[in-house]
Amino acid sequence: MVLADGSAIVRAGIKRLLAAVPEIQLVEECNNADEAIAAIEEHRPDIVMMDFRLGTGTAVDVLRKCRATKPRPVRIVYTLDADANTRAISYASGADVFFDKSRDMAPLLVMLRKMAATLLENQSATV
Repeated sequence: MVLADGSAIVRAGIKRLLAAVPEIQLVEECNNADEAIAAIEEHRPDIVMMDFRLGTGTAVDVLRKCRATKPRPVRIVYTLDADANTRAISYASGADVFFDKSRDMAPLLVMLRKMAATLLENQSATV
């Protein structure tokens, strides 16, 4: 997984949550959209999780890059500004999941566990 968030504190909190899903390996954490795009190109992660606002850009910039990435990672966008417009822009730009980070993070953990299980199943089936 590549994790992109402009806040080191938020990234640290998400990393603590990810510890509950040991099947997901964090390969790089990024501070802005440019770093996220470079990390995606370098690591080709299965999952990219990002805040909508990313310092030098937005999740839209990263999502556009993900469209051209093969294989395409699962794209998760989260934000405190979870209004209908931001949600619509995220999905139209290629987000698979949109999450309001002002709410309880437990549903996100459940979703990540399911994703990890699916990714492991798919990897086992192709080996």
